[in-house]
Amino acid sequence: MPDTTSAEVFSGRVLEWHGEEGWGVLVSDALPDRVWAHFSAIRAEGYRELTAGQSVTFSAERAEQDGYRRRAVSVWPGAGAGAGARRSRDERARPGYSSELSIRFDEP
Repeated sequence: MPDTTSAEVFSGRVLEWHGEEGWGVLVSDALPDRVWAHFSAIRAEGYRELTAGQSVTFSAERAEQDGYRRRAVSVWPGAGAGAGARRSRDERARPGYSSELSIRFDEP
């Protein structure tokens, strides 16, 4: 089995996500193991959460974590989750992302 360092980046998907606990499991065809992920590893602004089936890009390291042999170091949500995007906190909201732009002008 090849060594994996935190510098390696993989494409994959979210296998399961436990929003109330803030962790989940990622998978990639390039890795033989499932990868444990914590919400703090998600690289996005605002409320950070993933959804089962969602496409992600992530880096991982070898580490024993809750029965998994790999742990995500950084997770970037898939398409539509660029800079400034964030997940809605509204419980009635449908899955997706929103963004906002603030412009301030200097006074003369």
